[in-house]
Amino acid sequence: MLSAESAAYVRVEPASQASLEHSRSLVAHVSYDERHVAKMGPPVAGRVAKINVVTGDAVTAGTVLLTIHAPDIASAQAQVTQARSAKLLAEKVAARAALLVREGAAAEAEKQQAEAALVQAQTEEQRAVAALAALGGAHGTSDYALRSPIAGTVVERNVSVGTAVSADQDTPLVTVADLSNVWVLADVYERDLPQVHMGDGATVQVLAYPDRKLEGTITHIGEVVDPQTRSARARIELANLDRSLRPGMFARVEVHGTTAAAAEVPTSALLARRDQFFVFLHGPDGAYREREVKIGEQHGEHTLILTGIAPGDKVVTEGAILLDAESNEAL
Repeated sequence: MLSAESAAYVRVEPASQASLEHSRSLVAHVSYDERHVAKMGPPVAGRVAKINVVTGDAVTAGTVLLTIHAPDIASAQAQVTQARSAKLLAEKVAARAALLVREGAAAEAEKQQAEAALVQAQTEEQRAVAALAALGGAHGTSDYALRSPIAGTVVERNVSVGTAVSADQDTPLVTVADLSNVWVLADVYERDLPQVHMGDGATVQVLAYPDRKLEGTITHIGEVVDPQTRSARARIELANLDRSLRPGMFARVEVHGTTAAAAEVPTSALLARRDQFFVFLHGPDGAYREREVKIGEQHGEHTLILTGIAPGDKVVTEGAILLDAESNEAL
């Protein structure tokens, strides 16, 4: 209880109903749709003999982007030729052995031995042909044609005629992307993760078009928090038929969702002790009682309360520190 003199320094207000709608602004950037981008490296070692595209070219699936002169393909072709010759010889030997057995001029064991050699020669031919096909040289030439697996635009080229390439290099030779759809990747800081959900509506604005607002929804939130930025990535997928959105563009995302808060109070009503928060409630009997609360996000000078009080509860919004001191003296 407070005396009339002390009560003059205390202001009491009813806790207001928390708005169910909330928004949060996130920093983001435009990126490729990972399902429609191909970064192609060389599957064989060799030297680039011809390049058919430049950055910005539109290509279809199967378009030959460049040609690599590959000694490995020539070697594999020679092995196929050798294996086929060996198989033809084995077929002749097996046929001759079968004829001699029928005429009684050779033993059955010789026939079986010739047939086993034929099977081995056939297997070796199949292995050589498969190895050549894996290298992309099954078309009778020692050059490898690097083809685009998707339709799209050449957005990056890191090679020129005469460049030596190897199958284990990290840098792709050509990158092709279908930009008719793009992703907007927003950074959601660790403290904001409970307020951002899959399915939340999102408004996207890019620096290049400040008056243009693009509407979408959050389709994915990363399961891992980056240890450097302490944030997870939220993804918004947008149609980009006019190609105005370019990967790498800076963007701002406004996320629209709902809050689980029960009430809202002025931030001045909160008292903090270690990691706990409290407010003072004014009861109908005139007494002031301390109540622990769980807080949500802060909006300007007000804070959302998740649990502990309900809308309409009379909360001390000014003088809470005085009440805290009075209660400590009483103890």
